[in-house]
Amino acid sequence: MYENMVRNMALRARTTRDSNAFAVFRNAFGTATTADAVALISNSHTDLSNRTVDNLLTGDLSETTLNTAIIQLVELAAQDGVIGGSMPDTLVVSISDYKLACEITQSELRSGTPDNDLNVYSTKYGIKIATSQWLGAAAGGDNDAWFLLGTTHSIYRFVRQGIVTDLVDYKFTENNSYVYKGEFREVVGAMNHEGIVGSAGA
Repeated sequence: MYENMVRNMALRARTTRDSNAFAVFRNAFGTATTADAVALISNSHTDLSNRTVDNLLTGDLSETTLNTAIIQLVELAAQDGVIGGSMPDTLVVSISDYKLACEITQSELRSGTPDNDLNVYSTKYGIKIATSQWLGAAAGGDNDAWFLLGTTHSIYRFVRQGIVTDLVDYKFTENNSYVYKGEFREVVGAMNHEGIVGSAGA
């Protein structure tokens, strides 16, 4: 029973960390803000010259919207107003869109077409797919939201303290029972809008 409790606690600690970390994506269109005090994914970011920068897309994930996202990502202006040129690296989707994302990006030929066209997403860009149960509606997010991260995005996970566990002896508890404690300290956020575009879906 003790081993099972410890194993379950370790699992819950890991899922809590991931849930906290993916909040930056769940809240990317609202409360997860960058240094300019604007939502991470927005059409009203500003650069240092106060020019508007747009990293918000519209539409559900499809081959067409992904291609639009790639162009917008590569041409996205950095903080100093210079075109960033960040190439697409990782497509982040909910588990509901994971199958579709794999079909679009990893099929040998273009998905959903009768022609033998080359699939540039798998052969040229090499876009990776990432998913998590903490992105979709079950976790308070949106099943249709998706994000394209470039090679130079600024989303970071700062681990101030890894998971530390401690067994408190029964002699130090009021009801003479052992207590297994654990804690961690970390923060996840985005410094700026560079290297990421996203869509909340249709």
